[in-house]
Amino acid sequence: MSLAYYIVLDNEEPGFETFVNGKAVAHAIDELDALCDRLGLPMLDSFMGQSADELADLLDEEIELPEGEDPDDDGKWFEPRTGIRLIDALVTALKENPDAVESADSLIEDLTEYHHVLAQAQAIGARWHLAVDI
Repeated sequence: MSLAYYIVLDNEEPGFETFVNGKAVAHAIDELDALCDRLGLPMLDSFMGQSADELADLLDEEIELPEGEDPDDDGKWFEPRTGIRLIDALVTALKENPDAVESADSLIEDLTEYHHVLAQAQAIGARWHLAVDI
């Protein structure tokens, strides 16, 4: 199974490439969460925003929503600057202490791609969230 965390923008045609690899991040999410916890940062999973419909499509099965949740909700959206601040802090921490995680170089590469997309999203006023691909 090839799990990846990728960026989704609320602008479907932003005028730039939004592809990020995201596989290193997905495979090291527990290590990144531990690093975020030690640094007092929000965890990357807190930026997940897939809608129930997207998750159902991904899993190829129906999702039972908790009572009161809207099945037509298009997910949560975040301002790019919040993601950029987190990513910058993680990259700095990984560069200062590459032994903090197993694959620091691959993670820095993925996080740098995220930063690039979020900086462009900020420039056009788009919001974002993370999504998972299996």
